[in-house]
Amino acid sequence: MTRGKIIYIDNNGKAYSTIEFNGDMYPDGNASEVLERFEEGYFENYYIYERFVERFNKRHYRYNNELIKKFICKDNVIDVTENWTDYLYIINESSKEYIIKGKENTEILNKQSLGIIRFQTFEKAIHRVIREDAIRNTFDFTKEDFVKIIYRLRDSSDLIDKVDELFRNSRDNVESDFCNAASLQISHESTVVYLLKTIMLDKYDNIDYFIYEMDYGRSYEPGMIVDENDKEIDISTAEKLYDYLVDIKNQAG
Repeated sequence: MTRGKIIYIDNNGKAYSTIEFNGDMYPDGNASEVLERFEEGYFENYYIYERFVERFNKRHYRYNNELIKKFICKDNVIDVTENWTDYLYIINESSKEYIIKGKENTEILNKQSLGIIRFQTFEKAIHRVIREDAIRNTFDFTKEDFVKIIYRLRDSSDLIDKVDELFRNSRDNVESDFCNAASLQISHESTVVYLLKTIMLDKYDNIDYFIYEMDYGRSYEPGMIVDENDKEIDISTAEKLYDYLVDIKNQAG
């Protein structure tokens, strides 16, 4: 079982580490999500890192204990000479370089870089390339269209749940292939969600969270989502979700 931790250094130089995730934490395994998100410019602050870790855990491990703790590093030095976790993924979002001290080598982890450490050895650094044209090349997508698509997905999902339950409870249940045929109605749901995220520049997965974690807003509770300043973010409806995504786009632009 390949183990791994995700270490994060914020723009103030404060460092945090996840617990050890046990299983498939190879760079091309579950941890590939960390690398992909980093390259997309995802980890802008601790709040985003924290949300990612929560979802990452829920998707792959479902641990119930505290997921993140403070990580101690002095004088911009991270000593991995006593590290026995298979992989450390160190995200440096600070404005300073960090020295990674290993058993066989000592390397510099530049600012806005991600370092991959295997046991006590620095293996590789990934440098982010920001696509500055990402915002300029988007086109307008109306609130009406966005809301209509979201609620069509919700209605289709509800229908599938009802059809599946009907077959499960039927004494004359037929072959499983036929029982699952109803799911073909929304077999392209993930593609639709991906397109919505791309159009709305939703690099923080708010649409995924609204659909899959909040059941299209139906499980929303006040205070469930807050920003880095502990201000409540209300995305309890598709309309409010759209407004929030537009605000993020405008702030970025």
